[in-house]
This record gives sequence, C-alpha cells and structure tokens, in this order.
Amino acid sequence: MTSNIGLAFLVVSITLCSQCVPAAIAGTDPSYYQSGVCQNIPEKEHRFRLYMNQRRQGTPGANEKFVVTPDQTVGLYGTIVVDDFTIRDGPADNANLVARARGMHVADGRDEWNWLFCHSIMFTDSRFKGSSLKMLGDFHDEADGEWAIVGGTGQFAYARGVVTAKVIQPFTPPTGRTWELSIRAFALCISEMTKIGPWGGQGGTDCDIKSPPRSLQTVTIGYEDVIKSVAFSYTDEAGEKNAAGPWGGDSKLSVMITFAPSEVIKQVHGTTGTIGGDTVVTSLTLVSNLKIYGPFGKKSDGATFSSEVPDDRAIVGFFARAAASVHALGAYCA
Repeated sequence: MTSNIGLAFLVVSITLCSQCVPAAIAGTDPSYYQSGVCQNIPEKEHRFRLYMNQRRQGTPGANEKFVVTPDQTVGLYGTIVVDDFTIRDGPADNANLVARARGMHVADGRDEWNWLFCHSIMFTDSRFKGSSLKMLGDFHDEADGEWAIVGGTGQFAYARGVVTAKVIQPFTPPTGRTWELSIRAFALCISEMTKIGPWGGQGGTDCDIKSPPRSLQTVTIGYEDVIKSVAFSYTDEAGEKNAAGPWGGDSKLSVMITFAPSEVIKQVHGTTGTIGGDTVVTSLTLVSNLKIYGPFGKKSDGATFSSEVPDDRAIVGFFARAAASVHALGAYCA
C-alpha cells in the first residue's frame, strides 16, 4: 500500500513539474525575435496544367549547362547541371511562355540512372509575375513521377503540394524533352492590409476597428441628405465574426446590404459637401463584383471621391470620422 501511494505521489509530482518548468525557465524575448498570435489562417488551392521543356547543352536553344562532369568511370554519377527550362501553357513551342524552372538537377544514382531535381518555378506572366513555387523531386529513366512543392513566394507564400510530372515527349533533338506538369498546391491566404482614404473633412471623432478584417459580410448605411451613419459586420483574419458601428447619428432612412458568399466590394465612391461649416460625406455608392448599391444620400456640388482598388484585392472594412453625421470615410483593402 505504501509503495502504491509513493508511486502515485511521484507521478503527480512529475506531472506538475513538467507543466511548471517551461513557465519557470521562460525569459524575456530577445530583441531579434517577435512572436505573433496563434491564428487559424485559411488556405487557397491553386491548380495548374503546364508544360516544361528541357533542351540539352549543345543543341539549338539549349537551356541547361553542365557545371560538374565527374570521372566517367562511374557514369553520370555526380554530374551537376544548371537549368533554365521554359514553362508554357501548352506543349507547342509557340504556346505562351508563363514561367521558367530555374535551378539544377544532380545525378545522384550510383547504380541506377536517377536525377535529383531542385527548381524554382518563377512565373513571368502578368497574372502571377513575381511569385514562385519551389519544386523538389526525382526523375528516373524517362519515367513519370511526383515532385513535391516545398514552399513558395508572393501569392504562393508558404505553399505545399504535389507536381505530377508526365513525360509527353522523350528527348528528341532539337525539340528536347517535354513534361506535362499537373500542379496542385495550397498556400496561406495572407494579404497585406492597407488603408485607403479617408475622404471628407476633419470634424467628428476617429472611429476604427480593433481586429484586422478579412471579408465584409454586411454594410448598413443611415442617410438623409447626407450620410448619417455607417455600420458593418466582417470576418477578421482569425476567422471570427465582428461588428463595427454604427458610427454617426440617427437617421430617417437606412439600408442594410448583405453580400453573397462570393461577392466582394471593389469600389467605394461618393461626394462630400459643407453643412453648417463642416465638411461631411453627402452621398455614398458601393460597387461589388456583382452589382452596384446606391447612391445613398444626396449628391452635392462639393468634391467627389473614388477608391482605387487593384484587380486582385477588395475592400474588406472601413474606418471613419463621425459625430451626428459621417464627416469622413476610409476603407481597408486586402
């Protein structure tokens, strides 16, 4: 009985110590380190069907160069070749060039014909220019295979996935070898948040949100001859639903806009005017990828404003200056 009690005490003691030690030894973060909060960040799937062409050194249009050629008594083992393969949207030479596979392949099979491929797929077309996928895998004796996506940059930051590589044209001078690449990659939905605006005057008090927005769910606009108030609901970067406002005063008229699941706001425009010596927002229109909402309020002879949102981004929230009316309105873009 005594031994069992002692064992139980020992187990409890060890459990408590294992929980307490990390807190006890935790120190102040050093200057070179900054931690973030734990987040549930969604991923976006990217699928491509592309065609990669390799042309050997010494042939017309060669896009590879041997940089290490070992003792031929062991065959190609140890050979290192630097690559700048073309990637097009079709198998023909006149198909659109959309990317290049830059990197190297190394003969790493001593007793069999095998190459380690290590490449960055550097996109050159306007849609994905500046972004890349990092590809790693093996190629063995003209056989089809799978290569791993082990990272990415730009729109494919933190990417992971698989490339299914199929040889559709074995090495044939002068056209070289062509692979059909079926790429399925997942990347985090991370975008740089920017503020645009505000448009209007300097009156009222600052109104803003506490958590960075990711998507708009609803917008409620109170209006008369001017925009009296703005309120909205949104999903933040952690996936939580939030509500902001109403910012402003009471109004005789109001409208609540509920956006469809695939609907995003691409533009906000309106007018400002002077009321009682203060510049306020007098009219407001929201333009989505599906329809136009408004104008709400009354267009004035004052200044006009219009947001400039890039094609691949959308308005995901607002900030303002408000009192009895909305004096100024700005937007978050992501």
